[in-house]
Amino acid sequence: MKIGQPVIIASNNLAKTNELITYFQSVGMQAISYQKLLSPVTFPAEGTQSYLLNARTKAHFLADYLPDEWIVADDSGMKLTALSEKLGVMTARQLGSFKDDHELNNKILSLVAGKDRTVKMISQLVLVTPDNREFDASGIFRGTIAMNERGANGSSFDLILVPRGMDQTLAQLPDKIKLPLLHRTNAIKQLINKV
Repeated sequence: MKIGQPVIIASNNLAKTNELITYFQSVGMQAISYQKLLSPVTFPAEGTQSYLLNARTKAHFLADYLPDEWIVADDSGMKLTALSEKLGVMTARQLGSFKDDHELNNKILSLVAGKDRTVKMISQLVLVTPDNREFDASGIFRGTIAMNERGANGSSFDLILVPRGMDQTLAQLPDKIKLPLLHRTNAIKQLINKV
């Protein structure tokens, strides 16, 4: 089966939506925000136990509004070796709100100061089809947290994430190298292969 296009992104997080659109484009697919078809909706509150359950809930919720579309939802998080009992499914809620990416990145840098800087980014995608079938896929980025923000090709965590085996941050890499390394890109590729 071939995934219908455009894929509709089930998220009110515009930064995440734009990232997913870019990643779908990098594998030759069109994706758009659900807000191109529908006024903003309030998604159910995310749970604290499972990326899969959170993504599934968002995808099916939006599919009720747009039953003829191919809906994709993402839940993602960060795991720091230095804080093994923190973040993960609760990343956004535990980190809290920040005025900008710089302030957020400084928070991460302070959390790993003098500690193990190993990081894992996890993305869980769920696709709901117009005939209500469900497919899921996950992707992982592995690397370390840089000592400081570096680079201009990206924003947010791209400025501090260094892929395993490399010295440059994601934001220092050209898209040709960067995009295949990302957790969401890997989840999209896996999703395409499952459908």
